[in-house]
Amino acid sequence: MTQERILLVDDEPAFQRLCGNWLASLGYDVKVAASSEQVLALWAEHTFDLVLLDLALPPSFRPDEGLALLPGLSSAPVVVMTGHADRELALRAIAAGAWDFLPKPLDPDLLRVVVERALTKRRLERELADWRARAEPDDATMGLIGISADLRDLRALIRRIGPTEVPVMITGPSGTGKELVARALHANGKRAAKPFVAVHCGAIPAELFESELFGHCKGSFTGADRDRIGLIAASHGGTLFLDEIGDMPLSMQVKLLRFLQAGSFFAVGARSETRVDVRVVAATNRDLGAMVEEKSFRDDLFYRLKGIQVRTTALADRAEDVALIVQAVAARLSPPKRLAPDALEWVVSRSWPGNVRELQHSVSTAAALAGSADVITVDDLALACGEAAAPLAVEGDGLLDAQVAALEKRLIVAALDETVHNHTHAAKQLGISRVGLLNKMKRYGLR
Repeated sequence: MTQERILLVDDEPAFQRLCGNWLASLGYDVKVAASSEQVLALWAEHTFDLVLLDLALPPSFRPDEGLALLPGLSSAPVVVMTGHADRELALRAIAAGAWDFLPKPLDPDLLRVVVERALTKRRLERELADWRARAEPDDATMGLIGISADLRDLRALIRRIGPTEVPVMITGPSGTGKELVARALHANGKRAAKPFVAVHCGAIPAELFESELFGHCKGSFTGADRDRIGLIAASHGGTLFLDEIGDMPLSMQVKLLRFLQAGSFFAVGARSETRVDVRVVAATNRDLGAMVEEKSFRDDLFYRLKGIQVRTTALADRAEDVALIVQAVAARLSPPKRLAPDALEWVVSRSWPGNVRELQHSVSTAAALAGSADVITVDDLALACGEAAAPLAVEGDGLLDAQVAALEKRLIVAALDETVHNHTHAAKQLGISRVGLLNKMKRYGLR
C-alpha cells in the first residue's frame, strides 16, 4: 500500500520537528514547509493526501497569508491550524475551501482523529473516482453502474431512443433496475425538465385504481371530500411510468387504452374531459405475450404499449458488474463505507438471485451491522445474508484480480454443469483448450 503523504505548513521549527516526527511515527510520509513559497514549490513537486496548514505565515504572520493558499490546495483535504481560534476566522477558512479547523495548541488525540478522518475521505474520493472511471469513461452511467457489454449496449440504446416520443416496454427479472432505465429514458429525452411519475400497478388496490390514475371530483363517492388530481394528470408534459403493468386489473386496462388512444380522460365524477400530453413507458417482469394468449391481458393494450422493447439483464449474466455496484452502494451510504478485501471477494463469488435489489439491500444491512466502523467486513455481509462467511481464496490482491477470478470460476462451473463434466465439450463451450481447462480447474480446486 502506498504511504500517505501529509504536507505540514508551519513557520515554527520546534513545532515542525515535534508534529512532523509524531505524524511520521504514525506511518505517514511528512513534508514540511514554512512559507507560501515553499508550499507552492512542494505542491508542484509532490502529490499530497492531506495538508495541515498554519494560517499565520511570513512575511505578515496574519491569517490572510494562509487563507490565500487555500483555493490552490483544493485537490486534497486541508485542516487549518491557528492560534487565532475565533469563529469568524473558522468560517472564512471553511468558505475558502478548508475541510476542518483546529485551534493551537493542538490536542494530539484530536489531531489523530481529524487526520484519520480526512485521509479516509481522501481515499473514498479516489476510490469512487476510480470506480466511476472504470464504469464509464465519460461518467455517463445514467445510474446504471457496470462495465458489462449488456450494460454498455443498454446505455447506448437509451441514448438513441430517449429523445424520441415512441412508447417503450421494459422487460426483465425483478430487481434489475427497470425503473432506473425508465428514469434514464426520461432524463435523456425532450421531456427531462417535466415530471417523471411512477405508477406501481401491483401496489394499488383494484377498487382505488381508477381514482389514483385519473383523479376524482369532490362528492363523486363516499370520502371524496375534495377534488383530487390523478397520477396521469400529474405527469402532464413529462413521462408516465407504468411499473408492473401486468398486474393492472382488466377493467382498468380498458380505460387506460382509451386514454392512450384519445389523449384525454374523465376523472371519476367529472362531466368534462381532461387532456394530458405524456410519454408512456411501461415495465413488467411477466410474459405479457403469454398473458394475452390466456386473455388476462388485453392484446390491443399490449400492442399499444410495447413500442420499442428494452430488456434488463439478470445480475448472474453480468457478474463483472457486481464489484462496481456493491462499492458504489457502500460509498453512497451516510456515512460512506467501504468493503474489506475479503468481503469484496465474498460478494463477487456469491450468486445474487434477487439481482441488484438484493445486492443493495444486503450491503445496506451489512453497513448497519458494521455500526460506526468505516469498513464492512465479510462477517457483516454474511450475517446480513443469513449465511456463514466462507471467503473465496483468489490469486492476487486487487479488485480486478478478485473480480476476474470469481467470474472465471463461475463460468467454468456453469460449463461443467451444462456438459455433465465432459471436459472436452466444456472447454469448447468456453473457447479454451482442454489442457487449459484442466489447469484452471486445478487452480480453483474444481473436480
